[in-house]
Amino acid sequence: MTKNLNSNQLSILNLLESINYKNYYKPESATHGQIELFKERALKKQVEQTVIDQLVDLYEVANNYDILGLYSCDDLVIFEWWTYQELWIGQKDFYTLRWANGKFCLGDAGDISFSEEYEFNSLIELIKACIKEMLLDNFDH
Repeated sequence: MTKNLNSNQLSILNLLESINYKNYYKPESATHGQIELFKERALKKQVEQTVIDQLVDLYEVANNYDILGLYSCDDLVIFEWWTYQELWIGQKDFYTLRWANGKFCLGDAGDISFSEEYEFNSLIELIKACIKEMLLDNFDH
């Protein structure tokens, strides 16, 4: 899977492979059609291009990655809260992953983030926080 990946995608892949518990959760990329549908929807909603690019990097590496509760890029729930300028990236247990107020955030259904320390400038930072908060106590590394 590592051929033709940009540095951001390689970072995402390395992070996800670090939690690939006993090879159970294998990252699978979205199809070209799924990616194009996501981009079309995001552009129509006027999502910032840098956010689209980071999410496309994720979806080209791992689409619908259940261990972190990430939604498939063609799932409409991503845009369900767009009237509030929020993208719901995923949900697992009581954790909610979203982009809101110009940040990638880890919170719950009622709170955009648990605190400012759970608000990140990049998706990679959010993934790192998710691994720490959601998984470190549950898996051997």
